[in-house]
Amino acid sequence: MRISNISGMWAWTNLYSINTSMMNLMEQLTTANRIPSASFDVAGLTIANTLRAQMEGYSKAMENAQYGVNLLSTAEGGMNSIEENLQRMRELAVQAANGTLTDADRAALQEEFNQLRQGIAQTVENTQYNGQNVLEGYKGEFQTGANEGETLQVQIPNLSPDNIKAKVNNEEVNLNDLNISTAQGASQAVQALDQMINQVSQARSNVGAYVNRLESGIKNMASEMLNMTASYNTIAGFDMAQGIMDQTRLMLLYDFTTGVLAQSNVNNAAVLKLLG
Repeated sequence: MRISNISGMWAWTNLYSINTSMMNLMEQLTTANRIPSASFDVAGLTIANTLRAQMEGYSKAMENAQYGVNLLSTAEGGMNSIEENLQRMRELAVQAANGTLTDADRAALQEEFNQLRQGIAQTVENTQYNGQNVLEGYKGEFQTGANEGETLQVQIPNLSPDNIKAKVNNEEVNLNDLNISTAQGASQAVQALDQMINQVSQARSNVGAYVNRLESGIKNMASEMLNMTASYNTIAGFDMAQGIMDQTRLMLLYDFTTGVLAQSNVNNAAVLKLLG
């Protein structure tokens, strides 16, 4: 006589399937990823990895662009200081051009004039970002996007006293050439300083434009990254709440199937006992 255990065979088959589902679910719960390995979804994993690589590219590009903004902000801070010194030097030059002043008066004004000029030189020397002097003729390339070629060429002129220049009486002079110890020299200094202030203001405006361009790039990259993140989560994101519900369901199903298997074994044992 042949004794078959259909219910037991069903239970064993289902237990194997349930165990496999529970192990896969535990891996998904542990990694919080719907596709922790290729066996879960080959095509989905390929797309998810591509999206993740692009997201990481945008993240690094945004970081690089922010470094550029920080460098340019440092440069603009130095330019602001230089501009303030030049404005004060112009005030002194206007004052020294007054014919009622004595030579001693102009000598005192010249002393402050020299200190301000030296302050500009120190500002240029000390304005640094990550060890780079950004006011001594800086050139650099900053990232504005995550793809090749999406860059911004930045150039900041040398603003040391020797390189801040103007034309007076058809002759080129620099900041170090100015002298307000005489009424004529002071008058010429006023004319030169107007041009020099404009030169620094123009350089500062350019830096502001660079910053706006980089900040706009950062915003665009953030928007793109947000969209990619949403797409990535749709493909690879795992619903933890649903996962826990599925885990509870599988555990109940496991307990039920184990009970069926146990009962089938009891029934087989009873039949064998009767036959014995």
